Amino acid sequence: MIADTFSFLESRKGLILETLHGLPDLSGSRGEESLERIVEFCSRGKMIRGCLVFLGAQAAGILPTNQWHAVEKALPGVAAAMELFQAGLLAHDDIMDRDLTRRGAPTIHARYASEAREAGCADAAHLGEALGICLGDLCYFEAYALLERSLAGLPRSGEMIGLCSSVLSDVAVAQMSDVAWGAGTSDPSEDEILAMYRGKTARYSFSLPLAAGALAADDPELASALSALGDGLGMLFQIRDDELGLFGSPAETGKAVGSDLREGKKTLFRSRLLGSAPDTEQDRLQALFSGESEPSLEDLSYIRALSERLGIAEGIAALSREAEDKSRAILRGLHSASSETIAVLEGLVEYVTRRDK
Repeated sequence: MIADTFSFLESRKGLILETLHGLPDLSGSRGEESLERIVEFCSRGKMIRGCLVFLGAQAAGILPTNQWHAVEKALPGVAAAMELFQAGLLAHDDIMDRDLTRRGAPTIHARYASEAREAGCADAAHLGEALGICLGDLCYFEAYALLERSLAGLPRSGEMIGLCSSVLSDVAVAQMSDVAWGAGTSDPSEDEILAMYRGKTARYSFSLPLAAGALAADDPELASALSALGDGLGMLFQIRDDELGLFGSPAETGKAVGSDLREGKKTLFRSRLLGSAPDTEQDRLQALFSGESEPSLEDLSYIRALSERLGIAEGIAALSREAEDKSRAILRGLHSASSETIAVLEGLVEYVTRRDK
């Protein structure tokens, strides 16, 4: 099923890239260069969010020919807008997390900083971050302009744009919690962490693009069901992201391992590990999770072994299975979707649960 999913994604990725390459020129050499940088960054991603827009519309089943033509015309622009939102969020997230690699290459701000150093800039790091923030903002503005053009004439265009704004606001608030928790000494509850996961990852990564596709097809009931599916997919994705952030391979993930420790992130792993570890382990764990030093491979091996010994890994695996079961139950209720569409969605559930990057 995963093969079916990736075949579907690859077949739509070209449409998204074509739309991104066709964005209207921005004024001046700086605008032209910035747009090229955005498109290049987007092209290195898997474009899952954009492709989910097509999948959400396809789940609506058979539509009248004239209606489907209008939807089909709008979908590439809506999908490309989702990728622009993603690019903006990643540009800003990497600055906040001080990550220097993304998608196997320098992050946007790191690349700007490198170019500034080569040009002899006295404060290249600061300039890189400032330009990275500006480029992230530009991604948002271009995404909304593209949505406005693509949705013209569709009956639920206003509803979809409003949904995008609402979800992105949720992302901003969840990111504020994530950053503030990382810098502070207070420990959020597990419910607060899970709510942050939903706001930061689930809704914009899965619920929004799937629902946007359904709304483009003028099916609000389907949009609601797919939004619920997206919540489950997002939870699976974030839990796996935490695992890869601690135990993944940099060669596979395309980014450094241990960044969550370095930034003092309040993850589900951290919460459960600190809550279950005996007093004899607390000092070392507190030091590792404080973000005061760069974690070594030995540190990461220690955390993995301890989480397995205390049953943390199995407990989080059980939470993943619960989210997976709920997601599959929603799929069984999508009666308008074809068996081929359901197979692609089934593969998506399997992918986000077991991905290695």
